[in-house]
Amino acid sequence: MKKYIVGVFFLFSIVAVSLGQVLSDSTCVENCEHPGYRLMSQEVDNELFTREYILHVPANYNADVNYPLVIAYHGFGDCAAFWVDAMENFYGFNDLADEEGFFVAYPQAAYRPDKEDVYWEPGNYAGENIYKNDVYFTEEMINHIAQDYSINLGEVYAAGYSNGGMIAYSVGCSRGDLVAGVGIMSGAMLDGAESCDDNFPVPVIIFHGVGDYTLPYYGNEWYGPVSETVDLWLNHNQIPANSLNTTELNGGDVVHDEYSGGLQGSCLSFYTIHEEYGEPGDHVWFSQEIEGVSPNKILWDFFNDGCDGEFTPVSESESPSTIKVFPNPFENQVHLSEPASESIHVKLINQNGQSVLSGKLKDLNDRNGFYDLPSGLYILIYGNETKLLMKE
Repeated sequence: MKKYIVGVFFLFSIVAVSLGQVLSDSTCVENCEHPGYRLMSQEVDNELFTREYILHVPANYNADVNYPLVIAYHGFGDCAAFWVDAMENFYGFNDLADEEGFFVAYPQAAYRPDKEDVYWEPGNYAGENIYKNDVYFTEEMINHIAQDYSINLGEVYAAGYSNGGMIAYSVGCSRGDLVAGVGIMSGAMLDGAESCDDNFPVPVIIFHGVGDYTLPYYGNEWYGPVSETVDLWLNHNQIPANSLNTTELNGGDVVHDEYSGGLQGSCLSFYTIHEEYGEPGDHVWFSQEIEGVSPNKILWDFFNDGCDGEFTPVSESESPSTIKVFPNPFENQVHLSEPASESIHVKLINQNGQSVLSGKLKDLNDRNGFYDLPSGLYILIYGNETKLLMKE
């Protein structure tokens, strides 16, 4: 059973308010006992907000190598420590991370008084506040990890179960520049299409059971059917519906729908679980092998290989391998050698692993975004390429 300290939490919050601070972390006391426990904080208007997560570092980690990162969001009411235990000891996800060589971050949802439990708040509307905005918290958590570990910021992936799937969808929809893929197990999408940033198509893989009575496959009065979510992502990524290729697996117990040919080579992979272990596909993180391959491995291979290895963040005509960055060192502006390529979305990372600029290069130059940066070294990420730059 989950052990809460709700009364102590609220008492401490009341005392903290009198001091001009608010501590808005979770009520999961077991998290801090985990060896991978990490704590973040942010001060906003004299209020202190804290968030926490547990980090699995891949076996034989080498600081000279940049590793992928998978963010695994737990479901409603769960604790990160319990989620890690299940993913490690029951589902074997950390073993897979060790074998394949990637980090896993297990973030903790914050306590939400209106839900009377810990909950991921879908949407990206609450500004730059790590408690109020879980999408922003995700961005800051990525930066927090990158400060201490060698992370490939072009290979960050969001995976979520149930309510965790809701926030994974939100991250991919509204901040597709943060992640290179989204994976959902028994989740639902609460964001509308209007909240998605059309500049960033994101490959998506979905697993959902027909026997899911929590987030029903065919929808109910609170949640739309999974087919509506599939249609939303097809539209968002501009994937032709007639690209559909359907395959029956496990003797018809699983149906796999594949869509391809979207913007920047994006795709969508949808597994309908009719039966798992002899029962209708339930509200679970799926684990029965599909044609001899675990859902974990299917998820990771989708992330790792992209859309059959063809996914690239920029179009072929804008291939960054032929594009030069200048001047270097820079003072006021940064340019690409092919003028048409200045519409590429770029991100600038400082020496602490923090994202200091993000947007289309032309827009950043037009608003003098590079001008006020402190002198020093930066990493420019454009497409799937990176460039080390010096600010004079």
